[in-house]
Amino acid sequence: MSDTEQPKPKVKKTRTPEQLEALSRAREKALEIRKQNAELRKAEKEIAKHEKEESIKVRKEKVKNYLKKEPVKEVVEEEPDPEPPKPKAKPKKKKVIVVEESESESEEEEIVVVKKPRAKKVAPVAQPPVVSREDKIKQFRKKKAENNYDNLYKQMFGKV
Repeated sequence: MSDTEQPKPKVKKTRTPEQLEALSRAREKALEIRKQNAELRKAEKEIAKHEKEESIKVRKEKVKNYLKKEPVKEVVEEEPDPEPPKPKAKPKKKKVIVVEESESESEEEEIVVVKKPRAKKVAPVAQPPVVSREDKIKQFRKKKAENNYDNLYKQMFGKV
């Protein structure tokens, strides 16, 4: 609209008496329904409030009963041990010595030392480095950016 044009005033529609009567009945009905809904909301709020109070009361009773069964332990400050206990030394396994005697004394006695076979040491399996969630996200974004760049390059210059 330009400054020279002025808005036209709206013309109010005239309604017939039947329409006015129907409108007044509809307004009364709507008012009654709004009142009923307000009463329902108020009653629902009261019910919710009572339920919440009841649940709090039940929780308090549970805590009270639990505390009656087990008294609260007092925190006692312990003195630190002057020296930590030393680990006990494991006794060394003794070698098994087997002596064989021959029937004739001309043969010399043989002493055989039998050692128990040791378990082979297994080299520890190299675990992959622990990557935090933030690092994974950074790596993912970096790869995505590289892929986007590659795709753009291919579109502009064709497959190279």
